[in-house]
Amino acid sequence: MKETEEPKKTFPKRFYLKWPWNVVVYIVLAVVLRVFAIPLILLIMWWNKKQQPDGPEEGCCLRRTRGRLTGLIPATLLMAGGALCLYFFYLGQTLPGEVERLDDQMRVVYRLCPILGAGMILIGIFLAYRSLRDALYPEKSALAQSIRDQLPYPDEAPPVKELFAMVDRDLKENGAWFGKLGVGREWVLGDVVSRIPRIRGVFSRVERQTHHAGKRTTVTYIYELWIVDDCQRRQVTSLKSKQELEEAMDCLRRRAPAALFGAYDSKEYQDLVCVKEDMQQYTQERAYRKRAAQVEEQNRKEQEGLAQNQVLTLPDGSVTSRITPEDLRQLLLRPSRTGEAAPFQLVPGVPFQGEGHTFSRLACLPGGGQEPVRILLEEYSGAPGAPGRYAWTRDVSTGEAETVLRNWLRGEVPSLDGWTRMERTGRTWRPLDGGNSETTPVPPQPHPDWPWSLNIGGGLRSNPAWQDIESALRELTQEENSFLILEQGEPGNPEHYWFIQCAMARRGPDRGRYFVEIGASSRAHRLWERMVPDVQAAVEFFFTAYQQRSVDGSGFRETEF
Repeated sequence: MKETEEPKKTFPKRFYLKWPWNVVVYIVLAVVLRVFAIPLILLIMWWNKKQQPDGPEEGCCLRRTRGRLTGLIPATLLMAGGALCLYFFYLGQTLPGEVERLDDQMRVVYRLCPILGAGMILIGIFLAYRSLRDALYPEKSALAQSIRDQLPYPDEAPPVKELFAMVDRDLKENGAWFGKLGVGREWVLGDVVSRIPRIRGVFSRVERQTHHAGKRTTVTYIYELWIVDDCQRRQVTSLKSKQELEEAMDCLRRRAPAALFGAYDSKEYQDLVCVKEDMQQYTQERAYRKRAAQVEEQNRKEQEGLAQNQVLTLPDGSVTSRITPEDLRQLLLRPSRTGEAAPFQLVPGVPFQGEGHTFSRLACLPGGGQEPVRILLEEYSGAPGAPGRYAWTRDVSTGEAETVLRNWLRGEVPSLDGWTRMERTGRTWRPLDGGNSETTPVPPQPHPDWPWSLNIGGGLRSNPAWQDIESALRELTQEENSFLILEQGEPGNPEHYWFIQCAMARRGPDRGRYFVEIGASSRAHRLWERMVPDVQAAVEFFFTAYQQRSVDGSGFRETEF
């Protein structure tokens, strides 16, 4: 039995600098040693990474708040300038004769020095406080507050980790990035966060500003995206180029089609942000609701017309011809909620043509957690009802998979660049043209005639009944010697065998879940493993094998042991 419940590698707990003390140490070293601090800072960063190789990955929101530490730079410059102004005024008080020699303009500046100095110091202190607050206390940051403001009941908002997780999860699964602006299906992350259902207007600001200083002329371009929500709150995000701004606008037109779009100084913008009377705001909201209803009805009719000639086979085996993009999206997100990757497929009434091929079926295996989504396009065999001999497969992100599925509903075949061509071998597939054999797991299948034996924690039984196997599976624990192996061997030739085994994970984030593994003598030193969330999922795999039927290999990962 392979010790799959043990972590592959353990790391002793050692000292390393945690946030924010690592940043404090970097700043102190930079101030004291200046450029000579770079090798030492790199060494500390390497040591920290080595001591926490499995440390949690920070999300976009947390990185954005910690990045606010860069605000200490202008804060320091302002406080230093304010201190110089006060020092200049102090020198004038101690040397009144020198003040009398100043011309009228410099004398005015000298008299304003206390006000300017105090103002610059106060502004610097405010900027430093805001930067440190956002970086060290994310729950008090402007970013976290902007998320709370978007919720129906801000006072009942969850902790900051859950707030950030909502946005991070959406951007990870559906995000499109334009510079530092991230656009998901529900959230838009810029300098602050906006919720797409609450967006009422999106406006672009493109300006060319010219500054003259003596004989020098400086030209500055401003590219800003302004988002206005239903409470007239404005999110302003600066972008680097006009192309980024235009691409972000196009993306938001698709994600928030009922909102108003235009230029920053347009009449639509003024009408939206300058509303003061309740009746005007009510009229605008009603107009938005009407546009949203029209867009929704148009999309529904289009999708019904496009999907009515296709059949969706759900993970439980049921079929339906009423298919919407939201149904497919929920199927893609199902593993993140249930912990189990369940395949589904779309079969058109008339095969689709594209990329020089004809396709009769799309099969999809959603990924769970960090796993990608696997899509398989089966080529038409030439005869209705007959399985195709060839197929194309590729692992993609959840966002890319959703795009492929939406296009498939419209009868569009994706570009096959980067896809692997497969050939059918029985009920499984193998890659062609020198493809990687690990592209699609093809675990060996049980033999239809070989007898069974059962190994429960080292105790062997011959010809076990199904009730004994199921009972033993449900009695598995997290103890070291708690495992189960259902094995069959060729009579008279013990070197030929096939097995399926199961144990519970005892450590790590998957503790309490079940490892299901398949192996055979024909694939020595290879295992096909899959983690399932509960014992019932493991029971279904074992029952299929016990009935000597083909085990669905989708979701299994090939490994060595």
